[in-house]
Amino acid sequence: MIFSFFFNSDFPLENMNILDFDLCRGHEFSGSDFGPGTVILCDQCEKEFHVGCLKDNGIEDLKEIPKGKWFCCPDCHRVHSALQKLVVHGGQKLPDTLLNVVRKKHNEKGTEFGANLDIKWRVLNGKTSTDDESLQLLSKALAIFHDRFAPIVDPTSRLDFIKEMLYGGTIQTQEFGGMYCAIITVNQLVVSAGMFRIYGAEVAELPLVATSADYQGQGYFQTLFSCIERFLAFLNVKSLVVPAADEAESIWKKRFGLEKLTQNEISNYRKSYQMMIFHGTSMLRKPVPKCRILA
Repeated sequence: MIFSFFFNSDFPLENMNILDFDLCRGHEFSGSDFGPGTVILCDQCEKEFHVGCLKDNGIEDLKEIPKGKWFCCPDCHRVHSALQKLVVHGGQKLPDTLLNVVRKKHNEKGTEFGANLDIKWRVLNGKTSTDDESLQLLSKALAIFHDRFAPIVDPTSRLDFIKEMLYGGTIQTQEFGGMYCAIITVNQLVVSAGMFRIYGAEVAELPLVATSADYQGQGYFQTLFSCIERFLAFLNVKSLVVPAADEAESIWKKRFGLEKLTQNEISNYRKSYQMMIFHGTSMLRKPVPKCRILA
């Protein structure tokens, strides 16, 4: 079973063209020379700031557009650094506490769960990954998403949203460079994958998650969710937000402890973050448990 949502190819996306100037809420900007009206984007939370507002609020006095990455606060810098380290680290063996659900499913089905199963989790970034191994894993994750979800196609450009999200592309004004892909592999085969994005320490989103049809009902989805949740806890991220179709909403609530956001709460998120909010889905949220242990 897929614990997320399905789309028609012409399903409209909301929240695709948002300018959120966090300090002043103004929308004026300078598109020519560098100055107070120049807009700068945080490379982690993706909020936009006027250079002048950064100075006036004592955050940073920029004299030119920063070279390389720029972060609006230490939390965003810390989150970005941790993500890069996790990507470079590669596949990681899972502790027994995270394998219990898989072990239980195997026992229920009467199949052996033994040392011959090499189960790992790994985080990939489609925009920056260039090595053959990472590209092959991303390709396998994309195949799972395409198999388990109906197409999501931008009506103007005809670009594939799933592929652009996975590989850090851009559609209209929505840029997906901050999207990461978490996977579970069994004997080097990708069995479950989820795309997530972390908006600093406040909130993360999990817009797409799916398990290969051959590995449904074996606990790998729950294991992947636990891996992502524990990583967010390690980073002290406060909340995780997930969009869900009607048929999946009860599963998210009962099995994973998420609760439905009110329209006012959704509006507040939309003012600050370019989340993937799909028409016809409910937005669910879960406070991330406190935990600083990854092993």
